[in-house]
Amino acid sequence: MKKINFIMLFCLFAMTVNAQVGISKSYSKPNSKWVYGGSGGLGFTGGSGLTIYGTANLGYKISNDLVGGIDGSLSWQKYDYSRSIISGIGPFLNYYIGRTFYTSANYRHYFISQKLNGGGKYSLDEGALNLGAGYLQSLGANAYLRIGASYNVLYKKDKSIMRSPFTPYVGVVFGL
Repeated sequence: MKKINFIMLFCLFAMTVNAQVGISKSYSKPNSKWVYGGSGGLGFTGGSGLTIYGTANLGYKISNDLVGGIDGSLSWQKYDYSRSIISGIGPFLNYYIGRTFYTSANYRHYFISQKLNGGGKYSLDEGALNLGAGYLQSLGANAYLRIGASYNVLYKKDKSIMRSPFTPYVGVVFGL
């Protein structure tokens, strides 16, 4: 039970550590068809791991409630036994429901480079098809806080480089 409580507390902490630099009202164009956003963060794993990551996306309003575009991510991880760099890029499609909720689908292809402290070096790649949903909170000036989660439907437990198919998300989107 203590382990479950620790994991839940860690997930809560990890979601609150996310950071995003704000943008002034003069940069947000209410009638623009372009939408952009992202997130960044810092994570600690098992007392010996450190992760620094960032994501960015650029989309186009297909309709008032449907946005398609491209997003990318970059992550640096350091553990006692290794260091890794994971980058990913791919298309996304988001559907916004009354500017309160959203559903999302994105395919991201990850490229992984890992160096072991003992001298080994590995390069891998893997695709992920994430389906998700979440909540939007207006921040004003066409900016919204996005809080949600996604599930990788291509995840294979014993073959995936990812630890879990579930991914929480906290970020900011501008231009809705």
